[in-house]
Amino acid sequence: MLAAYGPQGWWPVTSEGDATPTYRPLFFGPLDEARQTEIALGAILTQNTAWTNVTKALANLRRSGLVRLSDIRRAPLAKLAHLVRPSGYFRQKAQKLRIFAEHILGKSSKLSDYLEQPTRRLRPDLLGIWGIGPETADSIILFAARRPVFVIDAYTKRIMSRMGYFREASYSDAQKFCASQLPRRHEIYNEFHALLVAHAKRHCRASPRCLGCPLLTSCRLGRSLRA
Repeated sequence: MLAAYGPQGWWPVTSEGDATPTYRPLFFGPLDEARQTEIALGAILTQNTAWTNVTKALANLRRSGLVRLSDIRRAPLAKLAHLVRPSGYFRQKAQKLRIFAEHILGKSSKLSDYLEQPTRRLRPDLLGIWGIGPETADSIILFAARRPVFVIDAYTKRIMSRMGYFREASYSDAQKFCASQLPRRHEIYNEFHALLVAHAKRHCRASPRCLGCPLLTSCRLGRSLRA
């Protein structure tokens, strides 16, 4: 997949002078508070919607000066909901952002300090926040905290199922399987997850497009379709 699609540069963040998040291939270094916060907010906003809608919501928040968790905590819910409307489920997501900000700032003065705690404590604490499920929590840990926790999404399950590795696996079982096949490094987990997303969008769609698929010879479904 890497040879076919190239480095993906996940998670996109907004750099100085940019209006929207941009991908930065091969950058796996530490992130500042602003970019960690943007990733965390984006991980919540991307639930049940396309990333293009999230960028619009993030741009709205930025134009309104709501870029810090303290800003999110103070903002009226009606205003938050209006700003994140492009991401869908906007009233619910406004509540999620508010609750997330209140929870983090109730424990630490900054998100970066909160993310410094060991993963064995960080992950359960994130999962205890209303509106934060395993995929969202793991996205924050992998992409914002730069920790080796593999993120499982619908694309990953679709690809792995079609290739014959598992079918109706739980989130936890799918995560354990993927993690067991890779060196435990956040850079590799990051890139592999991003490549799976790219592959799902180009070839392994709901209706698969197997012609030209770089995984075709290793895919159980692909082999059956060619037989």
